[in-house]
Amino acid sequence: MPLDTLNVDPETAFRVEQSGQPLIVYECKLEGVPCGMFVEGTTSAVSAHLRGHGIIGPDSAKIGCPWAGCSKTLKRGGLTRHILTHLGVKVRCSICGVVRCRHDVLRAHIRHSELCHFAFIEIVHGPEGRLLVPTGGTATHQV
Repeated sequence: MPLDTLNVDPETAFRVEQSGQPLIVYECKLEGVPCGMFVEGTTSAVSAHLRGHGIIGPDSAKIGCPWAGCSKTLKRGGLTRHILTHLGVKVRCSICGVVRCRHDVLRAHIRHSELCHFAFIEIVHGPEGRLLVPTGGTATHQV
């Protein structure tokens, strides 16, 4: 099987190599000049990536979604969560299996459900996620 090298930020590559654990990453599809980077499907990683694209400013500022093909306007503070929907990243209750799009909504489910009170949040990866695996040098993925 051929191996492709995925272009990720140095911090992500370092974490994968140091941990020895694979990681799911997603291709950046922000409009404009494609950066060719793959980003982890977490709020912190997506937020940092958006800052790298110069998407900054007050959380209350209105902004058009820069994702290719999206015409939604939202507050800049909600853009990171919105990008996660483009990636298809969701969360699941470890006890009952209910799936939600946002961590805060699933945490409310866990808090208010007697059955699920001791559940933890499982990540449901999006369909376009690529597996970044440690190789002892450059992290790659299998096609």
